[in-house]
Amino acid sequence: MRKISKRRIAFIAVTVIASVAGGYFFGDAIRAAEKPNEYIAVVFSILAASLFAVVSIVGDPGMLPSGSTSAAWVNARDLQKQLHRFNGLFFLYLITLGLLVVSEVIESSKWEKWYWVTDVYAGLAIGGFLLSFALPFDFMALQRRRLEQEIEMRSRGRTGQ
Repeated sequence: MRKISKRRIAFIAVTVIASVAGGYFFGDAIRAAEKPNEYIAVVFSILAASLFAVVSIVGDPGMLPSGSTSAAWVNARDLQKQLHRFNGLFFLYLITLGLLVVSEVIESSKWEKWYWVTDVYAGLAIGGFLLSFALPFDFMALQRRRLEQEIEMRSRGRTGQ
C-alpha cells in the first residue's frame, strides 16, 4: 500500500478550505459578473482536454515497460491507481463546466432560490484549479518511474540477470 505524504494531505486540506471559503465569499461576485465565467469556461475546457489527452497516452497498454507478466501486472495496477486520480480530476472539471451552464441558466431566469448553485460552482472551480497545480508533479513522477523501470529492464538485459 502506498503511503500518502503529509504534504499531499496538507495540500488537499488547504484546497478544500480554499474551495469552501471561495465558494462562500466569491459565489455572488462570480454570479454577478460575466467575465469570470467566460475565463473559467475556457480554462476548464483546456484543462479537461489536456488531461484527457494525457490520460489517453499514459493509459495505453503499449506504454507499459517490457518484461515479465507479473512485472507488467504490478505496473498496470500502480498505473490504474494514478489514472483513477486523474479521472477524478477530469470529472471534477466536467462537473464544474456543467454547473457553470446551470448557474448561467439560473441567473438568466432569475431563480433566486437557486443562486446557491453558483456558490457550489465557484467552490468547485477554485478547488479544481488548485488541484491542477499538482498535475505536472504527478506526470513527472509517473514519467520518472517509467524511465527508471525501462533503464532497469535494459540493464538486466545487458548484464544477463
